[in-house]
Amino acid sequence: MKPLKLEPVYMKCIWAGNRLQKIRNLNEHGFGISREVCAYKGSGNIVAEGEFAGKNIKEVIENHHEEIMGDDPNTQLIRVAYIDAAEDLSIQVHPNEEYAQRINDYEKSESWYVLEADEGAYITAGVDIEDKAILRKAVEDGTLENYVNRVPVKQGDFVLIPAGLLHACGKNMLVLEIGSFGGITYRIYDYGRPRPLDLEKGFEVLDIDAKYDIKHFPLTQVRSNNCHVGVEHRLFHVDVIDIENEMDILSNGRYYILTCVKGNCVLQCEDELYNLSYTESILVPASSGDIKVKGSCRILKIYYPQR
Repeated sequence: MKPLKLEPVYMKCIWAGNRLQKIRNLNEHGFGISREVCAYKGSGNIVAEGEFAGKNIKEVIENHHEEIMGDDPNTQLIRVAYIDAAEDLSIQVHPNEEYAQRINDYEKSESWYVLEADEGAYITAGVDIEDKAILRKAVEDGTLENYVNRVPVKQGDFVLIPAGLLHACGKNMLVLEIGSFGGITYRIYDYGRPRPLDLEKGFEVLDIDAKYDIKHFPLTQVRSNNCHVGVEHRLFHVDVIDIENEMDILSNGRYYILTCVKGNCVLQCEDELYNLSYTESILVPASSGDIKVKGSCRILKIYYPQR
């Protein structure tokens, strides 16, 4: 099966920035989220071109499971989406696998790769207190910000956000969110905005001991091809690949996703060429051939780890 480009799904948000609008020349503004790759129930992307154009990727997986997924038994894809924030997002938490299964869903762990960020940008990741009762009172009296960890971030940072960790994306940045299959979010704190909170469920899944992990990958001039481990989680792995001129990515019988986070490139798969511009993603099915990437760029290779 040939690589599949999917149509992004743009979502308007009250906190949206304008970076994606400028990068992609969008006619409308106010898009804070762009869902790039997703097969979650009711949220699957549409295939943009080729023999499956116009079909929901979830339907394509159901009808061509082995061709797309190989020996991966899952029917879900690793989620890939952009967050374009001009304001701080709500502080929230996601359930782990044990809790998610009780509500017929999946664990939601995720990671953030920072493509662009203003000076002084930060994320919220974890808390510095071990008493949930104090945190709950802080939410109710509007002082939660006194107890959370504010972590400075910059372009090229990669942060792992495990399920159960209290977290939030900060203002003035564009990040790529890569995560597991789940779709459940419990909003804990929203800076006084009049949106509903999910305190009971949120505090039930909150893991006081959960820790974030952060790595930095400087965007220096690439003088040779190199590949580094970006994040490793039992539900998704991401490699950070810098390419000087061209590089081969060999097929291994599992699907993967390529996202261009610096520069532009052309992908060659057998006799077909695919342009991959800055911020674009492409889904490479398990049955696809080897990929040759041509161009000076940084790409992320996103894949489900072998068990």
